[in-house]
Amino acid sequence: MAVVVEPIVTREKLLALLAEQHEQSALDYKTTLNLGKGHAHDVVELAKDVAALRAEAAGGYIVVGADDHGKPVADLTPDLAHHFDEAVLRPKLEKYLDPAGLRCAVHDVDGMKLAVIYVPPAEAGWCVFHAPGEYEDNGKKHYVFRVGDVFVRHGTSSERWTDADVQRLLSQAVDRRKGAWRRELSLEFAEHARLDQAVQDVRDQTTAAITWRIDAEIFDELIIELLRREDDIPLRSLLDQAARDAAPLSTAQDRDEFDQLLDRVTTVAAVTLHHQRTTWFTQSLNVLQLIYELGVDEHGNTRGGASVRLWFAVITRVYALGALAVREKDWRAVRALAERRPDGTRFDYYGSWLRHALTEASRGGLFEREENAGLIARAHNIVRDNAALRPDRGADDPAVLNSLIQFDVYGAFVVIGARGSTDDSNFYTNFARYYSERSAPAFRTMVTDHDVRRRLFDGDDGLLADAIVTLGTQAQREGIRYNGWMGINEPAVNDFVTRYRSATA
Repeated sequence: MAVVVEPIVTREKLLALLAEQHEQSALDYKTTLNLGKGHAHDVVELAKDVAALRAEAAGGYIVVGADDHGKPVADLTPDLAHHFDEAVLRPKLEKYLDPAGLRCAVHDVDGMKLAVIYVPPAEAGWCVFHAPGEYEDNGKKHYVFRVGDVFVRHGTSSERWTDADVQRLLSQAVDRRKGAWRRELSLEFAEHARLDQAVQDVRDQTTAAITWRIDAEIFDELIIELLRREDDIPLRSLLDQAARDAAPLSTAQDRDEFDQLLDRVTTVAAVTLHHQRTTWFTQSLNVLQLIYELGVDEHGNTRGGASVRLWFAVITRVYALGALAVREKDWRAVRALAERRPDGTRFDYYGSWLRHALTEASRGGLFEREENAGLIARAHNIVRDNAALRPDRGADDPAVLNSLIQFDVYGAFVVIGARGSTDDSNFYTNFARYYSERSAPAFRTMVTDHDVRRRLFDGDDGLLADAIVTLGTQAQREGIRYNGWMGINEPAVNDFVTRYRSATA
């Protein structure tokens, strides 16, 4: 599985990185490093690896205290671990490069200390050394890098870039800058077209001026203003335009505009969900479904990897919306997001689009090839990038990740109840990658809150008990693999299962 890169260095994330069990272009294991005085070699080698990871599209991780297979070792002593305090580590790296955005933490695992370093991608696309990386060994000076050198990842090695790397890095840099370019163009448009006045008085603007191509911050304000004024014509026109434009953009080589279109439709759904405008939430969800169905042509054929990426892009945003619905306790929205199954025989086998997208992503090798492939973690990155999906919380508030995980649980219950079956074509336990306490509230709510159960689950007590056992069994297997979910430790849930599972056995 490809490591999911996100800006967190929790113990839970560290365990997930260890569970990968092999190094990758975005993941480096080291048994130990001595960054203390007189150990310039280790500092220089770490700087080299940090620079190489900063040239990765999403950055990467360095785990110190593990062997090449992710097994913790006892080599990182408390004295050595002290140097992985961010306040201590940053100045050491600043001598050679810019470590902006780097995060680091030390955790205990099986009685041993391990350090996890998150390395963000360089804004410019790569990192240039501003001081030579040198050290002495037995009186002989060694140079690891010189001023002006650029290092990149070649597989699991950190090496100087070559001509073959230049185009890849340039493409990455252009992709990063596109968002800034669009914002600059949008602000220029705002200055000349007085878009700020449009936010204050949308009625005075033409419908054509309100488009999904507008900068995100201004777009959010416009949607809120349209809802406040109950001006549905521009809003309907905007969604219609997005539905029309999605088809050609979904097949384009450059997917940047397609992702922007998806983000804007998701924003409409998030804003209307948050402000309880059910009709418009449903309309925006319908557009997401239409876009999802673009993955299959009129003959029932798919476009291979392009279709897989389209489906996965939509579903990660559905999860982000589902998390908001969970935090808002909008159970109608939770159900609407979880139980959809797009039209077409291609989708008939699966309980919902959630299961279909995950299965196709796995078959298409997406989890092995993409640095942001994990479903819940990828959805978390979507939330981080879209403020409309978190009007109530900061991007890394624990409640955001918890709600993503709990939507996964609720979604499984919704589909099992709707289909009347615990067959695994209906669900997958993505929540198993994470600690049990994150998903526990969803299990507890299903057996203790009769209103929530009534809204989300169609089956009787026996089917609900069967669903809990089935989810628990599958999650137990997956949790061991990822050092995550370890079982249900909720008396109310266990009592419910004992009572109704035995009655239907």
